[in-house]
Formats: sequence, C-alpha cells, structure tokens
Amino acid sequence: MKRLIDVSLSLLALVLLAPFALIILLLLRVESSAPVLRKSHRVGRNGRMVKVWEFRTAIADPDAMETVGGCQGEELTRAGRFLRRTGIAQWPLLINVLRGDFSLVGPRVELPRYVGCYPGDIRKQVLSVKPGLFDLATIQFAEETQLLANLTGEELEQAYVEKVLPRRLEYAQQYLALANLWVDLRILFLSLTRIRHQ
Repeated sequence: MKRLIDVSLSLLALVLLAPFALIILLLLRVESSAPVLRKSHRVGRNGRMVKVWEFRTAIADPDAMETVGGCQGEELTRAGRFLRRTGIAQWPLLINVLRGDFSLVGPRVELPRYVGCYPGDIRKQVLSVKPGLFDLATIQFAEETQLLANLTGEELEQAYVEKVLPRRLEYAQQYLALANLWVDLRILFLSLTRIRHQ
C-alpha cells in the first residue's frame, strides 16, 4: 500500500506540476547559459547511492563540495533564492519516488557525507528502509531553520553536523518505531500544509 501511494501521489504531482516546471526551466535558461538541472547523489536504502537531479539554484561550480543547503561558497541566482526558499528546487526528486529510489515519507533523504556521520547502530536502522522526502522533522523541528540561519561555510557545516543532524536522527528513529500507513498520511498532510503556509 505504501508503494501504491508513493507511485500514485508522485505521478499526480509530476503531472500537475509539469507546466510550472517548464516555466521554471525556461526562466533558468533565460537567466544563465549554465545547465538548468544539477546532478548529485543521495543515499538510498541499504546505503545504495542514488543519482538525483534538482533545479539549479546557483552559479555552477563543478568543483564545489556539496553540503547542507547546497555547495560551499556557491552564489545563488535570483531565481535560485526563490527555488531554494520554497523547496521547489527539489521537485525533480519526485521522479526518484516514482522510480522507487525514495518514498514520499520516511527518514529524511541525506547526502553521503552526512550519512557517514551516523553512529553505526543508528545508520543500520535508518538505512533499513527507503528514505523519504518528508519526515517527522519536517513538521516538528521548526528550529532547524533558525539554527542554520545566517551561517555559511564551516560554521554552517559544524552547526548542521552537531545540532541538526542528531535531532533529525532522533525523529527518524521515532518514525521507524511508529511507522504505518496512517502515520505516513498524517506526516504528508501536515508537511504539505506547513509548506503551503511558509
């Protein structure tokens, strides 16, 4: 049933968002000659590396190291600031949900460099299921934005690893202890409601 919901809702979202995605792609192309999509990798179930695409939000730097919120030292474009703030930059990840790489709800999809910071026993537990685009932290960890606000570079990296990541893992463990269809639907509904009011 979980997979059926993932496929149905992600397919519906992709169809409904397609006209807006086309407009975004055109705007990004007009703003810069750089590629309109950025490729990166996330960690999937059982530690499998998954290739993902996101709308480009910054001036391209192929040598920049990807960290929380983007790449170190990157300069956001005008459109990129909006896409990053609203979460629209991650719309293409719905394709990964449709493919079965991720779920709509689960422990938060994370970068490989941060999964490497998970304690061993917790890493095994969290990676035993598909990661999700939405999780408990989406609705219960409102302080995350405040903790990372106005930070850049090494300060941003340190704050994320020391303050945000442990809390995310706590919520991931809570989710795994409670996970069922109704919990997923509630998280999805509350997450979308929160995004709508941002």
